[in-house]
Amino acid sequence: MSKLRLYIDTALHLKPSQIAYRIWRKLGGSMRLHVGYRPCPDANKADIRRVPALSEIDFDPVFLARFDVNALLDDRVELLNHEERMDWRESWHAELSTPLWRFNLHYHEYLLPLAKAFLDEGDKRYLDKAKAIVGSWIDACPRERGGVAWDPYVISMRIVSWLAFRAELDDALRTDDAFCERINASLAEQYVHLSQHLEKDLLANHYLENLKALAILACYFGDRKTLELALPMLKTQVNEQVLDDGMHFELSPMYQKIVLEDLMRAAIVLRDSGFGEHAEAFKLQQMCDCLYSMERGIDRTPLFNDCGDNVAKSRDALLLCARERFGVVPEFHGVLKNSGYCILERQTKAGFVKVIFDAGKPGPAYAMGHVHCDALSFECFVDGEPWIVNCGTFAYQDAKRLEFKKTHSHSTVMVNGEEQHECWAPFRVARYSTGAVEDSAATIVRGALLQCGGKCKVVREIVLEADGLRVVDHLVGDGCIESAFVFARDVPEADGQIDEVAYAPEFGVYRDSCRIISQPANSHEVYFTYPRYKKAVV
Repeated sequence: MSKLRLYIDTALHLKPSQIAYRIWRKLGGSMRLHVGYRPCPDANKADIRRVPALSEIDFDPVFLARFDVNALLDDRVELLNHEERMDWRESWHAELSTPLWRFNLHYHEYLLPLAKAFLDEGDKRYLDKAKAIVGSWIDACPRERGGVAWDPYVISMRIVSWLAFRAELDDALRTDDAFCERINASLAEQYVHLSQHLEKDLLANHYLENLKALAILACYFGDRKTLELALPMLKTQVNEQVLDDGMHFELSPMYQKIVLEDLMRAAIVLRDSGFGEHAEAFKLQQMCDCLYSMERGIDRTPLFNDCGDNVAKSRDALLLCARERFGVVPEFHGVLKNSGYCILERQTKAGFVKVIFDAGKPGPAYAMGHVHCDALSFECFVDGEPWIVNCGTFAYQDAKRLEFKKTHSHSTVMVNGEEQHECWAPFRVARYSTGAVEDSAATIVRGALLQCGGKCKVVREIVLEADGLRVVDHLVGDGCIESAFVFARDVPEADGQIDEVAYAPEFGVYRDSCRIISQPANSHEVYFTYPRYKKAVV
């Protein structure tokens, strides 16, 4: 593939404003909330009572289990299955692990496990360590030094961690005037910087997170003028990015959960600041319906597009928060028609069987960075345990990045030996295929893939039968197809090429799993008998 042609085809998907802002940013220009506007927050007006603690998600047991608080006391930080020893004076700017790992380091999510340990045990070491980490960041990361610390997306995530930490430990921190003054002064500086450096060139989840952070900070500082500028923009992005079926438009179940958490945080802050009517535009009911439908009865995040099970808060914590704080009771939908996900469920002798099938578009044309070649792919769970799977993501900045994006790294169909989409760089896609749901019922679904360029069409039908899973693939047009199936465990006997493939249900770690690839043909039909696992409560 010609590199020039790939660049051109990729650029053709972008909005003109994205191209203009990217050039402007390269020239050193700022991307402000509003032309000529700069917030002037008064740190003395900061009020943590406007940012209620959300203990349901701050102290989500699944989230807390990702951190070892005693290792943190020993200056060891494990993020995304990789541990580094920290020198809190120098490590903020060190080339540790990967860029994604360093982003997570600067998110400061690990302040919350330290807060929980302090509340549970009363051991002041946990509180002192958390305060020391915040203080070291403020000392080591002045605004003029820039870098990861002042990346707009990183700021958007870190301010949530700081405010949650402050709210959860209000009783312990409110008497420490020096600490509160320092953190408020830094938050004010980050607030102003973010308002001048919005990610209007990237858009998508980054831009939404920027606006969410500005709305929360505007409430925190009692800055009504900035809030009145940011809120309409945030609501516009929510309307575009959160589809009517509740899925985030980048079609990653992981990012859907991240966005749901942050919109709930913004909604509760707006409500407690007297702007609750605006939160009605955040589609929380639809998002909870989507999450519940996708994850009911299974034990991990479904792996479609960029996804991993060790990033977002858990399903149970998010739905608990939605119920307790907003009265949201989720409803199940077998078809998420805007995003193209279909969910099949059946109680069998082997247990509860669930299939999640992707028959939608890869994502928004102007924001394809998280896209995988997973059209017509599916994951099958038996009693909550993954059985037939997609391979996941593993990492963003790694030599294996593009391998995990390839068609044969998913339980789907390859046409004429060509990748479904041209994923040619870690976050770039040139030409792409698209899918559509043709028919769906409780235990049967049929979807179609139109190969990029419109050269041919593939139809896949999946049926949940009493004792096994039937998959029928058919090519409409010239050529041949290969159907790949990746097994997390319990590999059945089947015809085709059998090999090993890397399977990464979490970021930062993978293991070899078995893959079966059918021989090239115009059509395929396979039947896999269900394995037997533990019983799950649905």
